[in-house]
Amino acid sequence: MRNEKSMRIFSFVAASSNSGKTTLIEKVVKILTARGLRVAVIKHASKGFDLDQPGKDSWRFQQAGAHTVILLGPDRMALIKKLDETPSLDDLDLLAADVDIVIHEGFKKAGTNRIEVFRRGASGDRPLCLDDVSCLALVSDQPFSVAIPRFDLNDAEGVADFIVQKAGLSRR
Repeated sequence: MRNEKSMRIFSFVAASSNSGKTTLIEKVVKILTARGLRVAVIKHASKGFDLDQPGKDSWRFQQAGAHTVILLGPDRMALIKKLDETPSLDDLDLLAADVDIVIHEGFKKAGTNRIEVFRRGASGDRPLCLDDVSCLALVSDQPFSVAIPRFDLNDAEGVADFIVQKAGLSRR
């Protein structure tokens, strides 16, 4: 399924948690949406999560054995589905087909168009991109000599510009 839309998908990866991925993504999303772009974020929660609250109708439907529950409100929806196997990123990307840019967070091994986030004291001794040529860019709080674009950890504007340019989108 990867085609011209795949250049509108970016995976923020890091060697470990607490590298600053979520904070950077939050800033980049604000910048991109302020430019009129529609952005989806697909987050890999490796430790699991629970969207539902005990006692609520959707929770009760799950407890009763429903395989899929969809919550629909006036301005948003949520899908809760039991999984027999982990869906591929292609399958997940299909859920976000109506946006301009898709950002993946936490899919270290399966991500595409990877942007590495490296923070001193949290990400190990050296960036992954020094040994992994699949990274498009490095975002770090310290300088490294790399053959790919490098952005300061506080340069969310520069990262957003890079994404827009790589995606072939105009700066709105």
